[in-house]
Amino acid sequence: MKRMILLSALLPLLLWSLPSCAPAAPPVAEVKAPAKPAAPAPKTGWEAEWAEVLAKAKNEGTVSVSTTWKPEMTQAVAKAFRDKHGIDVEFSLAGRGAEQVAKIKAEQRAGLFMVDFFGGGSTTALNLLKPEGLLGSLEALLILPEVKDPKAWLGGGLPFLDKEKQFMALLAQKQIHIIYNTDQIRKGELETYRDALRPQYKGKITINDPSVTGAGASFMTHLAHVIWTVDEAREYLKQLVRDQQAVIQRDNRLAVETVARGKFAVGLGVDQQNLSDFLRMGAPLDGVYIKGPISVSPGSGGISAANKLAHPNAARVFLNWLLSKEGLTAFSGGAGTVSGRTDVTVEGVHPLYQFRPGEELSMQTEEKAIQMGEMIGVAKQAIEEALKK
Repeated sequence: MKRMILLSALLPLLLWSLPSCAPAAPPVAEVKAPAKPAAPAPKTGWEAEWAEVLAKAKNEGTVSVSTTWKPEMTQAVAKAFRDKHGIDVEFSLAGRGAEQVAKIKAEQRAGLFMVDFFGGGSTTALNLLKPEGLLGSLEALLILPEVKDPKAWLGGGLPFLDKEKQFMALLAQKQIHIIYNTDQIRKGELETYRDALRPQYKGKITINDPSVTGAGASFMTHLAHVIWTVDEAREYLKQLVRDQQAVIQRDNRLAVETVARGKFAVGLGVDQQNLSDFLRMGAPLDGVYIKGPISVSPGSGGISAANKLAHPNAARVFLNWLLSKEGLTAFSGGAGTVSGRTDVTVEGVHPLYQFRPGEELSMQTEEKAIQMGEMIGVAKQAIEEALKK
């Protein structure tokens, strides 16, 4: 009996010490939490600066440009920039140089800074706005590597025309100084500037007024400082007015249109943007290539910044965008001419304005802009003398 009791007591211990014959439970798989996506690397350098400026620019919402750019250019630029960044561009029509200077100075004396940029030619910017201290640095506003890369630009450098880098040429526009109506003059009849003095053209010539800032003054400056001398250019102008009875016009569009419509057979010193418009419309016009250096200028397709920006961040975004491939494609497309960037298409640009291999080019500089200012006075005197006789 005692043995039975003892076995009963030991049986649980024996069973506990024996290996289990039951199948082992399957291992429990380790459940791992999904990996967190890596945080984006913080922006540094120009990217960080661009992101900060862009965010502030959207709050400002507007850029203000006082300009002589034609509507086809301003409309194309405003739409493309708004589509890209959601920021509006307000364009206001600038008056002639002296009027523009007086207006800006009056506003600033009243504590009003209404403008971010001046869009127009180098003569007004460098001869009038700059000496009055109304311009600021463009170089200081540049951010994007695409814009600051010198290899992206014709000539291998950013198109600043002055040492202080306050004016940039957006266009590289050939200056077609002589045009003619193809219904009245055959190709090849006009080959030199002096050909316009032939008797058969008397009373059939119009010239854009060279005694004010603009295309006519640019024409006379090219003659005086690149082709001939100041004295020779002065005498040539006097002969045009006195002997050829050339009609002087100040309206840039009319100076081209009157040749296109046949009122005049020859046009001298015409505005290139208006000429481009009429060529695209198929008007009976052609330009004369003169042997020797060809003047290359932004025309009115240049830009400078105000000394104090009305919208400092939106202005920086606008300038960097405008100088990019996308921006200058819109701008030069509206102008109908070649841009200063090498990567912008010339498709749609009239052959007159496309560069040809081997051409001798005379590029616009600050020195030439100053010479143009001086030539305006020379031209005014020459016209007065010619009309007295």
